[in-house]
Amino acid sequence: MKVLVVFNVVEQVGWGKAEDIFAEQEIVLVEQFIEKALQEHGHTTAAVPIRDDLWGPLAKYDPNEWLIFNLCESIRNKTYLEPYIISVFEHLGFRYTGSNRRTLSTCLHKARTKDILHAHGIPTAAFQVFTPWTIQRRLEFPLIVKPVSEDASIGITLNSVVQDDRALRRQVRFIWDLYHEPALVEEFIDGREFNVTILGNESPRVLPLSEINFRRIADPFARIVSFRAKWVPASAEYLETPPTCPARVSEALKARIEDIARRAYQALGLRDYGRVDIRVRGGMPYVLEVNPNADLSPDAGIARAARTAGMSYANLADEIVRLAARRYRMKGLARPRIVAYELKARSAGSDGIYSIPASALAPTSRAPEKIKRLRPAPAAGVAA
Repeated sequence: MKVLVVFNVVEQVGWGKAEDIFAEQEIVLVEQFIEKALQEHGHTTAAVPIRDDLWGPLAKYDPNEWLIFNLCESIRNKTYLEPYIISVFEHLGFRYTGSNRRTLSTCLHKARTKDILHAHGIPTAAFQVFTPWTIQRRLEFPLIVKPVSEDASIGITLNSVVQDDRALRRQVRFIWDLYHEPALVEEFIDGREFNVTILGNESPRVLPLSEINFRRIADPFARIVSFRAKWVPASAEYLETPPTCPARVSEALKARIEDIARRAYQALGLRDYGRVDIRVRGGMPYVLEVNPNADLSPDAGIARAARTAGMSYANLADEIVRLAARRYRMKGLARPRIVAYELKARSAGSDGIYSIPASALAPTSRAPEKIKRLRPAPAAGVAA
């Protein structure tokens, strides 16, 4: 199959902290890994970098011949234009991997996402949205404060969890001044945190759960995945929040987490792949975030869960293409492995129809290749 790997290139961020660019620039590395992975499966690929113009770079490709592997998260350095990218794809007649513009637009606004979760009876923390001039708190402390329309933990620091009104006002002002948007203020869920990777469409499947290991952090209010914990490898926050995959959970809790995550995935209309972040308190899973078109870095949560399930990185990339092709009823490509392995998964001792045992997804007995962590190179003059 002919696959255009379309990705955004960001030289600078329009606002926020200078280090926020780490989250934006990693997509260039991800594109290289995805393109190589697809080539391993015999796909013809072309890389299409996007900066300020989307129409021009796509003009020379026939939408009837090419499927877009969508890695675009912003255009013109503006994350909120991500749904516009999908509008252009569709206007030009391209078929593409991942979620549609309505899902991307909805999930980009955390408060709107939570409203939909509430409407579907899916547990999520109580919340309010504040600007510096509209703080009328109805929630009880402790609370966590984050930008209402950012992802990748942007705007989340160790000061984000607040326990009094003064700290709350400080963090709301911090979000407003730095990111020029309201703050989402949520009840802080003190509990275990899980990343739940899901693949599929009509019958989405949950891959092995991954847990953020907070045991090295004594202060329960510091047990969060801040921006530095996600993107700055030399930081204490990063070193103190290693993932554990597969997570060590009881079968009963695992089933509850999987059910809540799958329901959230379907309620928000995710397609092909995604990640749902969950915290558990008192045995009850609460949805923190729903992430369509989530990070596909070889060292990130989706690839990690796939490897744990026995799926190589190349097979993961190919599977996403297969899932998209099946949605569009495109000919000439084999069925997705998740669909093909459904009966085998049931007979291989799966915990349920939405779980995938490693034996069902491993195409060979070869151990998954170890992949080095992807992080931006250190600045000149800075020791690695």
